[in-house]
Amino acid sequence: MSIKISPKHGLNPSVVKCYFCGGGHSVVLFGRLKGDVEAPREVCVDRVPCDECEALMRQGVLLISVRDGEQGEDPYRTGGWCVVKDDALCFVSDDEVRASILRKRAAFIPDQVWDLVGLPRGES
Repeated sequence: MSIKISPKHGLNPSVVKCYFCGGGHSVVLFGRLKGDVEAPREVCVDRVPCDECEALMRQGVLLISVRDGEQGEDPYRTGGWCVVKDDALCFVSDDEVRASILRKRAAFIPDQVWDLVGLPRGES
């Protein structure tokens, strides 16, 4: 594999961010992009968890708070983030949804539900 160097931006690097926690875990070198534009400083390229999130997913389920009413694959995260044991998902009444969350090991939880369940909002 070879990379075409950008005359303006060189290797044109971006920090790869984890889809789940948002932390940087590696670097991607874009080189010359169409129109020789600068690569974004940070980019999420896939849904593979970083090493830390993967380790946490082996211990429990990642719950991430999102703005009420958000839809789609990349909802706006509002800062709540925790890991719970599988049994703690008792607040999810739909058996199919709960099974899906357990398979994926992560779920986005709307703020209203997050607060109703009493999940933490960050460092105290």
